[in-house]
Parts: sequence; structure tokens; C-alpha cells
Amino acid sequence: MKITLTTLLLLALVLVGCADDSSFLTSSESQFNQQSNSPNFIQLPADLGSGFGVETEYSTEKAIRGKNGGLIKLDVVIPRPGHPLGDFEIHAKVRVRKNSFPKNENRTFTVSLDPEYCILNITPSPSTLDKQLVVDLFVKGVDVSQINPDTFGFIFVGDNSDIMETESETLQFSVEANWFRVKGAEIIAPTDQTPPGARYAFIR
Repeated sequence: MKITLTTLLLLALVLVGCADDSSFLTSSESQFNQQSNSPNFIQLPADLGSGFGVETEYSTEKAIRGKNGGLIKLDVVIPRPGHPLGDFEIHAKVRVRKNSFPKNENRTFTVSLDPEYCILNITPSPSTLDKQLVVDLFVKGVDVSQINPDTFGFIFVGDNSDIMETESETLQFSVEANWFRVKGAEIIAPTDQTPPGARYAFIR
């Protein structure tokens, strides 16, 4: 009888231990670790004052005909006299290739900049096009020391937080001159696999 009771006690201790381990998988600490794998977006400076923010979101739009394609440009310059990082600048170019949609259609494309992170919002979504958009984005006047060369990149983020890599001709940054840029970026995937949404973002 003593052996049986001892065995039962040991089994109970083992079961309690297993239950504790399994509860950790759904604990707040575990969830936090899972969320920490989300993209580490490059933040825009917090000291831009009234020159940039939710109230003064920068955007531009352009009507493009399918058979011609076109180029949408967005240029933002905020003077910061005497600032150690210099003036704040963003220069974006989004190229819509010829015949990306029916040639006789006119579509209005909008390009806007997120006021908190270095994210470019583009509509309509590339998932509605027959050819990928091509994006150039140059940013100056930012603390570039936050960038890790091993993880620095430029990605596409869909509406459901689906992430797709982009390929590019140039992806560079300069700690000395306080700038970073991407040239010729486009999604690495056939258009029919592109998720809905249209955010292009720098990660660090």
C-alpha cells in the first residue's frame, strides 16, 4: 500500500509540473516574445514639430492611364536650422509600369507618408495590378545609428500584416550623412500572390 501511495504522489507531482509548463505557452511573457518577432520599423524623428504629424499628413495623387503608365512623386522637406541631423527630407518615386491595368482605363494613384514610421502608403493596392510597382525612397535627417546592417531592409506589408520581401537595385544608408534609401524596389512574388494592401516600409 505504501508503494502505491508513493507512486500516486509522484504521478500527481509530474502532472502538476506538466500543467505549469503548458500554461507558459499562453502566458503574457510567451505572447510578448512571439510579438517581438514583428517588423522593427524605422521611426521618424519625434522633434519635427508642427511641420509633420497626423494633422499635416503628406500625400500626393496622380491620374494614370493604363497604356502609358506613369510616375508619382512625393517630396517633403522640413527645415531644422541648427539641428545636429540637418533638415528633414523624404523623396519618394512610385512608378506604375505600362499596361499594369487595362490600357484604356484611368486610375488615380495616391502616395502618402505615415507620420510615425518610415512607411509609404500606396493605393490602389498592387494586388489589383498586372505588373509590380517600382518604388524609390530616400530619407535624410534621421538618426541612422539605430540601423543594424544585418537586418536593414525594405518590405511590403499587406492589410492582414502579411509581409513580403522586396528586391531592389540599391539599399544603402550613411551614418555620417544621416540618410538611407532604396531604389528600384518591387515585390518578390507573382502579382496573383500579392496580399491586399499597399504599405512599403523600412525595417532596421
